[in-house]
Amino acid sequence: MKKKSPLSAFLSMLLLSMLLVTFCLAVPAYAALSWSVQTVDENGASLYSHCPIVVDQNNTPHIAYNALVNGTYFVKYARWNGSGWNTQTVAVGTDAYSLLLDVNGNPHILYQYLHVPHLGGPLNELMYASWTGRKWDIQYTGIIEANPATLALDSLGNPHIAYVGDDAVKYARWTGTSWAIETVDTTIELQEISKLRLSFALGLNNKPYILYTASSYADYSQAVSIRAINVTLATYQNFSWKIQPLSLPPPTGDLGNLVVASKGFPHFLCTQRVPSENPPYLQNVLYASWNGSAWNLQTVVSNVYLPSIGFLALDSHDYPHISYSTGEPMYASWTGTAWDIQTADFAGYLVVDANGNPHITNYVETGSRFVSHLMYATATETAQTTSPTFPALPLLLVFTVVIIGAVVIAVYVWRKKTKH
Repeated sequence: MKKKSPLSAFLSMLLLSMLLVTFCLAVPAYAALSWSVQTVDENGASLYSHCPIVVDQNNTPHIAYNALVNGTYFVKYARWNGSGWNTQTVAVGTDAYSLLLDVNGNPHILYQYLHVPHLGGPLNELMYASWTGRKWDIQYTGIIEANPATLALDSLGNPHIAYVGDDAVKYARWTGTSWAIETVDTTIELQEISKLRLSFALGLNNKPYILYTASSYADYSQAVSIRAINVTLATYQNFSWKIQPLSLPPPTGDLGNLVVASKGFPHFLCTQRVPSENPPYLQNVLYASWNGSAWNLQTVVSNVYLPSIGFLALDSHDYPHISYSTGEPMYASWTGTAWDIQTADFAGYLVVDANGNPHITNYVETGSRFVSHLMYATATETAQTTSPTFPALPLLLVFTVVIIGAVVIAVYVWRKKTKH
């Protein structure tokens, strides 16, 4: 067998290294999102801004929302049929707080019945609606003047509700015949209830997590005092509620929604206020995740004006995705190593499907005080590559090592050949 000459070996290694670098440079530098926007309902009720969205196992979006028709507020439900939206009127009511699908894909909605004197019924009662496959089954919960409130379904499909009522954080669960109600925390302050945030989810073994702002405080550690909040996590274990104040970077400005990852650990959003004497007042968006023993905090974006803290969702890899607004709609997603932040068509309620594609809903103002368009947006990735540039440092190191290796081999072969 004929041996390669030193020059031939060197050229072969050089060609291999060049192909390697060329391949690395051809990898897409980023993936831009291509957004598609649709109007779901032109009679959305802007007075009640809730419009939760979920996707089923076929990645089909479902939306619960409020509409104003001929002067009456209705809770409505919309489902994508592949070419358009099928909408149903659930009941007279407002504040479509939550929408969930059970294991059979049937929707469950938590909303509020707004008292209308000539229709009778209690004042502002929480209502629970579930689709039987043929009709909506409407239940009065007996919970009056609850705000905020949120719904979760356990592994058997039974509903659980966390809410604020009677100046306390409360928890209700369906026993099969009635609603069992427990008081979780009474430390919230009456004067701050209008600013209170609450989010709720069930983890593994139906363990409840209730995240809320217990009270507010003024932070005077800076040159300018800042109104801030305390954040509390309540969990049920050993037949009692464990109340855990969370140590977040002060001053905490706002609290976002809580979600539970596949391992059963809670994740949520919050903000940190940036001291400033003059508006617009800026904040940092923080992402918090529990790893089983400690909280991990990441800064998603810093020093931005936030009309809304945004909404958090996790994908099938438990990577976080966030829809938020800085006055301009933004979308942030974790790639596994960094935050990818892009502009979006609008911000709002967010869910991510099994393919990692975002689905967002929100009301868009039309100029009317009471009526807005309910809008839906989704996005898919469009791979893009940048023009070839000089290799980044890691690629340059690889290229250098390969060249040195090629030279060493060529010299070794040449010396060995000359000895013979």
